[in-house]
Amino acid sequence: MEKLYYTIGEVADILSEENTTVRFWANTFPKYIRPERNAKGNRLFHKKDLDNLKLIQHLVRVDGLTLDGVAKRLSTDKDRLDAKMKIVEKLKDIRSMLEELQKIS
Repeated sequence: MEKLYYTIGEVADILSEENTTVRFWANTFPKYIRPERNAKGNRLFHKKDLDNLKLIQHLVRVDGLTLDGVAKRLSTDKDRLDAKMKIVEKLKDIRSMLEELQKIS
């Protein structure tokens, strides 16, 4: 079962990034990442926020885009990028399954 909210620490762990990087990306792209706040003021990220952060991370770390480049790509190709990320995630899952099968045999 999927969680409704993720803390900034959980998001940072999932992405293997620092909390400060997640916070920076959330502040830089408020149109795509809209965390809610709890009573203490801590950020609580939805699954969609996590997906958008994964997309931003991919564009920065893998594609090597600047933040301005990421903003342009998101504003022009968001649907295509979402589809690409779903494929990448699926391929990662398949790879993990294959690696597990290789360990067994």
